[in-house]
Amino acid sequence: MPDTGYCTLVDVRKALRTAELPGDVSQDVQIAVKAITSQTEWLEKSLKRHWYAPSGAAILDEATEIDIPMSPKTRDDEHDIPTGAAWTVDDTGPAPKTSQGSYAKIALARRDAESISQLLVHTSDGSFEDWTTEYSGGSWPDALGDDYYLRVNNDGWSRLYLDTTLLLEDDEYVLDSFANAVYLEFAYGHEGIPENVRRAVAFRAAADLVEEPAFSIPDNSEVYGAESKADELRSQAEELLEVYT
Repeated sequence: MPDTGYCTLVDVRKALRTAELPGDVSQDVQIAVKAITSQTEWLEKSLKRHWYAPSGAAILDEATEIDIPMSPKTRDDEHDIPTGAAWTVDDTGPAPKTSQGSYAKIALARRDAESISQLLVHTSDGSFEDWTTEYSGGSWPDALGDDYYLRVNNDGWSRLYLDTTLLLEDDEYVLDSFANAVYLEFAYGHEGIPENVRRAVAFRAAADLVEEPAFSIPDNSEVYGAESKADELRSQAEELLEVYT
């Protein structure tokens, strides 16, 4: 599996020099690459986001030792249809919470959802029906009013809206339970790796290198407070990422 990251070794060298540390990471490239990879994974899981570089982006020319993502990722998740005690049908139990008319809103596990490739919803006989082939849907605003639609707000948070009237027969909900009623496969990602994301990963990777015993910093006897330097680098990364939190 390739080592993938949101920054390059050049970025890590710059981060080390910013902290007034030697910027040579060529002494053990793989340690530096692993630091970038682990911090990229940490960032994606922490912020629930993925970035990728379009073809021809400048960062691709610098990435000689690490792979820069160039496409969205996919995810396969299981979801409940949200319910609330206030929504009942003949007092038999909770019914789907609705918003914007008859739509139930499902929060997705990743931001910047781009498209839905499969949307399996439970049926009354216990099987699944793929709404992407049986019903109409797509992305907001073009699909507003369809049977389902995907919407991403200004902060990248992704929501799936399902028309709950399709779950009714004779004005009663056909499902015994709304738990784990939806299986969803979708693509997510933001085209373009912002400079603050790139620098934040580099700062955090550099902090790891400062603390890495196997990574020898030239003239490290002259480096004062390596632990404090690592904290300083991580603090700078946090400032860069504040816009996403």
